[in-house]
Amino acid sequence: MLRFLIIAIGAPLFLMAMPAHGFARLTIDADSQYRYAQSRLDSGAVDEAVAEFNRFIHFFPADPRVPQARFQTGVAHFRAGRYQAAAAIFNQQTVGFAGSPLDNQAFFMLSRSHARQGMIEQAIVDLHNLEALSSSTDVIDQVRYELGWLHVDQGRWNAADQAFNRISPDNRDRFQVANLKQSLALSGAIPFKHPTTAGFLSIVPGGGQLYTSRYQDAATAFLINAGLIWAAWESFDNEQYALGSMISFVGFGFYAGNIYGAVSSAHKYNRDQINAYRERLNQHRQISLSLAPSPKGAALCLTISF
Repeated sequence: MLRFLIIAIGAPLFLMAMPAHGFARLTIDADSQYRYAQSRLDSGAVDEAVAEFNRFIHFFPADPRVPQARFQTGVAHFRAGRYQAAAAIFNQQTVGFAGSPLDNQAFFMLSRSHARQGMIEQAIVDLHNLEALSSSTDVIDQVRYELGWLHVDQGRWNAADQAFNRISPDNRDRFQVANLKQSLALSGAIPFKHPTTAGFLSIVPGGGQLYTSRYQDAATAFLINAGLIWAAWESFDNEQYALGSMISFVGFGFYAGNIYGAVSSAHKYNRDQINAYRERLNQHRQISLSLAPSPKGAALCLTISF
């Protein structure tokens, strides 16, 4: 009976004491949470970074680093290839533009996010909006530099030259404007093949391919078409009209394909020449460095465009 009484009284007291002595209360502070979120982003764990920065925003909504944390979630989405999600975040941060480094970077990242989605014209509009809002010469020159490269990516050589040429004298050396303009001046020397000419020359099978420097294709087209024409001729000459008609039908398909292939070869040749020229221009493309604010100073942001 006594043992039962001791158990009956002691058990509740033991259970009441367990929360205080059996479990340690977990607490987080703003600095630790932000550092951990940033460490996940720096290590490439972008999904974890998004979750941790969002946790920071949720638990510390009054912290001055909330805008920077939200920006970093956009960066994480961008690195993960989720450009639409990144653009939504950066677009939100461009509202109420005040000219801070973070505001500027939000505009640049918004433009890059749109460009990665193939929305080049919208990316250009984003940069023009920043150019109109900003009063900083350095920011405006960075805008013009990135505008130039958007035009380069689209093969708009004259528009690119005009954008680079608008960079202020103080920053022309920094952005290597002289080298860029010298390289863009060579755009007129890009060799091109005219698709219409290639198709016309293909009246003689293989002539169009020969024009576009596809010598093996030219020989193949000539031999196949010549062989089919000869076979059809021999069939008709031997009064094998059904066989001759069938070979002629097949031969017409090969002949039409020879013309179509020559026109396509001209387009491919031109595309390859433009890509090769663009690659030479890309050798002048610089790593973009910029500053974004943080409560204890500034964070260095590095962007490599390609």
